[in-house]
Amino acid sequence: MAKVRKRRQPKKKLPQVSEKTRIYNRKRTFAEKFLIVMGVVIVLSMVLSLIISRGGF
Repeated sequence: MAKVRKRRQPKKKLPQVSEKTRIYNRKRTFAEKFLIVMGVVIVLSMVLSLIISRGGF
């Protein structure tokens, strides 16, 4: 009986992941999440205070 050779499958190339998405997708620590949330809250409060001081609403 002839030996049946398994054909080696070519290794799949990993898709190129850009630096930006790699940083964005990595797990964030609690401190980082907290800083991001606080930054968003501060920006929102500044925008709202600007709108109110301009006599909006």
